[in-house]
Amino acid sequence: MKDVTEAAGQGEFPAVCHYVDCRGLTADAVARQLIAAWGFDERFWRTRDTPLADAFRKWTSSGERAVVGFGNVQWAGGTATSTEPERVLRHVVVPLLRHAGCPVAVLVEIDQQQERVPLASVLPGQQLLPFEVPDVGTSVGHDLLGVLARFPQVWALAAAEIRDVPLPAWSTLCTALGLPGDPAVLNAAVSALPGILMASSADPRPDDAEGGGEGADDAFNASCVAFLADGIRHLLRTYRPFESAEHARIADALLDRSLRRSGVTVPWREHDRVTRYAAHALPLHCAAAGTLPELAQDPGFLANVDRLSLLTGLALVYPDGIPHDVPALDVHYLEEAGVEPSTHEEWVCWLHWALMNRGATGFAARLAHSAGDLPWLTHWSRWRPYASFGPSAEHDIARADEAVVGVVNGTDVVAGQLEIDEDGFAGGAGADAEEWFEERLWRLDDGTPLGDAVQVALYYDDDGDVERAVGRVFEPVEVPEELDSRPVPRAPSSSSCLAAAADGTLVYGGQGGVFVLGAPDQARVVSAPRWRSRPLLGAHNRAEAWPMPVAVRAGNQPAQEWYENAFGEGACRIASRDDLPAGVTHPDTVRFLTEVGLPDFEGALPYVSFVSPQALAEVTDPAVLPPAAGPGPFFHLGNWARGGLLLDGTYGRVHTTYAVDGAEERLLSGGLRQLCTLLALSTLRAQSDFTVWAEEVDAKRSLRAWAQRIDPLSSSHPHWAAVLSGHWDDRDVL
Repeated sequence: MKDVTEAAGQGEFPAVCHYVDCRGLTADAVARQLIAAWGFDERFWRTRDTPLADAFRKWTSSGERAVVGFGNVQWAGGTATSTEPERVLRHVVVPLLRHAGCPVAVLVEIDQQQERVPLASVLPGQQLLPFEVPDVGTSVGHDLLGVLARFPQVWALAAAEIRDVPLPAWSTLCTALGLPGDPAVLNAAVSALPGILMASSADPRPDDAEGGGEGADDAFNASCVAFLADGIRHLLRTYRPFESAEHARIADALLDRSLRRSGVTVPWREHDRVTRYAAHALPLHCAAAGTLPELAQDPGFLANVDRLSLLTGLALVYPDGIPHDVPALDVHYLEEAGVEPSTHEEWVCWLHWALMNRGATGFAARLAHSAGDLPWLTHWSRWRPYASFGPSAEHDIARADEAVVGVVNGTDVVAGQLEIDEDGFAGGAGADAEEWFEERLWRLDDGTPLGDAVQVALYYDDDGDVERAVGRVFEPVEVPEELDSRPVPRAPSSSSCLAAAADGTLVYGGQGGVFVLGAPDQARVVSAPRWRSRPLLGAHNRAEAWPMPVAVRAGNQPAQEWYENAFGEGACRIASRDDLPAGVTHPDTVRFLTEVGLPDFEGALPYVSFVSPQALAEVTDPAVLPPAAGPGPFFHLGNWARGGLLLDGTYGRVHTTYAVDGAEERLLSGGLRQLCTLLALSTLRAQSDFTVWAEEVDAKRSLRAWAQRIDPLSSSHPHWAAVLSGHWDDRDVL
């Protein structure tokens, strides 16, 4: 941190100033620096939902004027192609402007070409005052063009994605672009261009064996080269942009040295200095080449490439969101879950876990094999996969507030305990217990379910230990203290309970279910600090709108069973054709009432209720009928929010008996089937036990997109915004 008082002007913002040099930093690192500089500790930013905004609000609460300066924002991030400059602006600068407790000036250093820091799009309507900068003229550009004429290899170096490029990796880039890349030429370029390039030594590793030999070759393999300034690389890329075909050639050359290399050791990311470069750069070269979507479905690729580079590459190739059916979606939601691994191996372990949750056991096994020796692996999982819409019987029955390891007839088991209240207990023996649980057993070795859930009543002794368990069908195993206190892998915050077994086997439980992993090597386990429940700042990516459930996709008419899956068994009341008024003639409305039926919500949806289908009564009062809605006839269908619902018997449309905000338009739905389908989908969304906050947000966003397709005639009605967003789930809101 530096004092930027002078940059603030002639004392207008005199006292409270901070400066961050963003070069090479992620947006998260910038935020953490600011939070620490304002006097808040690590616990502050780990435990709060919006720590940056909270810290800034507290820091500026005194009312003093403040200046916060951000230098080299255009060079934020660890790679040349980076989304971090925009993330600094969007997720750090904008919140500071929104949450200041005093007048604040924010100084942002950018390059003259603002594509890396899109101020205008992120800060629309803001008064942006540029500082005067000296005109450097065109001499720098002419000098670089002359350099390229003498040493075209410098252009290949500009293609590199990291700042300090191993000379063997530079050689590979040159060869891929059809340029001489032998050591003598590259060393000559470094020696001849001291004002542009700088060389440094790196510690050679035992497996560095490119080129073989000794002496000069060893020095070549152990050296790195970088531009003296990031702007030089940027100018070179501007003067001679790289085409996608050239990035494809670079990506192919790196893949030939890594993923496709015959006989390469696993993992390939540590094979030599070229593959170590490839691990950081391939996601970005492949993104520019257009091949990242395909490669991101290769377990050997995912197991070896750098996580942050992968997140950046995915942001570039999926600007509208990551599709639902690719492994990259788990990569995204792991970030949304707050998973910020400290080692690459820890990252691969959790990606393997997410794939196991999805049931992609074969892909997960190939991922683990491609990563080499991992510190721990998931053995089996009954955990809800990310981006699953609606309740899932398979995973919901595995939800656990506690996990207990035990034995049944010589078989090691784990019991998932779900707490129930006294009213939910069946009674009889145990009615006077202190706690009641529903316990479900799984085989510890492979997760096979053992029998149905049973209700258990627990009695405790004075020390808080279980003295008696009425109804329990297994014998708990007491874990030795040395096993119970050993380091265990940290887990996402949705995993709320843990039980230890022998031989490094660990059982995790929570809202998402249960899963078991093996961690035999305690020395390699990262157990702390616990991750946040969501990213410190916004995630690098977002998910594409989720696919609409098959039952309601175009052309499908869900059966009664689908609606009752949402509203409850027996909720849909069917009428015969003779029970319906003669004025109800709309074909699909008649079919819906006689095959699906009008749902009885029994108060579960506080904003809507339907009459019995046999009780549809015609409404003739002109004061109630919707204007300009056609001749009708109209029938009282039920209640909606603070008024009634009317069914148009001829056209099948559903209207409200009152206007919203004085508007004459009262059309709520294009049809009874569409109305009930949207209500069912919003109910299923509310019943989804999502384990990540972002899933809830994405489900609501997807639901709004589905509504546009299901009922384009009326989904823009303002009431649907409240229903589909879950705002009306709480009856107190109404």
